[in-house]
Amino acid sequence: MSGPLAAMNRVERVRRRAYLAGAGGSVAAHLFIVSEQVARRDWASAAAFTLGLLISVWVAVVLTWLRWPTARLSSLIVTMVTLSTTAEFVPLLRAPEIGTGSFLSFLIMVALWFGLLPLRAAVPATLVAYLLFAGLAASRPAHDLSLLAYLACTTIVIGMASSFGQQITASQQDAVTFEQAALTDPLTGLPNRRAALERLRHLHGLVRRGEHAGFTLVLLDLDHFKQVNDTRGHAVGDEVLRALGPALRQVLRADALLARWGGEEFVLVVPGTGAQEAQAVTARLDGLLLPLPAPLPEVTFSAGAVLGHEADSVAGLLDLADRRLYAAKRAGRRQLRWDVPGGSQHAS
Repeated sequence: MSGPLAAMNRVERVRRRAYLAGAGGSVAAHLFIVSEQVARRDWASAAAFTLGLLISVWVAVVLTWLRWPTARLSSLIVTMVTLSTTAEFVPLLRAPEIGTGSFLSFLIMVALWFGLLPLRAAVPATLVAYLLFAGLAASRPAHDLSLLAYLACTTIVIGMASSFGQQITASQQDAVTFEQAALTDPLTGLPNRRAALERLRHLHGLVRRGEHAGFTLVLLDLDHFKQVNDTRGHAVGDEVLRALGPALRQVLRADALLARWGGEEFVLVVPGTGAQEAQAVTARLDGLLLPLPAPLPEVTFSAGAVLGHEADSVAGLLDLADRRLYAAKRAGRRQLRWDVPGGSQHAS
């Protein structure tokens, strides 16, 4: 797996662990708080913290059993935690003072905002929430202004740290986007020549070291594609190329890599295939008439196939597959060849 993609997967794993740890800690804390409030018969606060407990349990469930991605949870968590914290603050309107626990609840809510929302949303939301919370705290008969000052400083630190983290995450996401674009053919949406070469080099290296069962490489070239462009126009030719990938996918194994090699040439890489498996896989392609969505014409192709151990290098494999492809064209097209005139068939 490539660098940026691996980095994003690591970020997702770290986020998932952090969400689960946070949810687990929140469940334990809320259970303790609710039990204390029930013992004191503080039903108004108990209801608010029970809501927080249910939210924490729900987050743990969707992460553990439903396997939701963390990105899908972010806005839901922000909404529900905000509602839960607001419900917790409502009884404070009648309280003589604001306890330390409410200050911590405010910081937790702000930390979630900065961690899960874009900065352009988190900053104004935090400013409004701080002004409301500070006004509520200062209006109580017993209040400590120094706590509000500490709260403001802590909120600013949380915002700064979060902004740096969001910039790093955005940079990683941009890197993944750029890499995917560099490995994707813009016309067909299939992997491009570079992506196919990376896959081939990886598999061939494993085969050479005896760490892989083998693979099959097939070069395919559409028959008479120039006639399609000449008689029906290049726009139709482009549509044919775009439709080829989904059509071929209907007869290919799920683990096969189909990539556009260039022009009307495509490359197919099928991992985990020895000689017998390769024959079975390619038999479905030999002489295939491929229907495309109307009004596009049906297409056929010529192909040359090789096994991953038939050459000492990827360049050698490609050269051999190319010679077999052109042998298929010289023999009348619409066929797949495992040999060339005067040469032997592939090794078994």
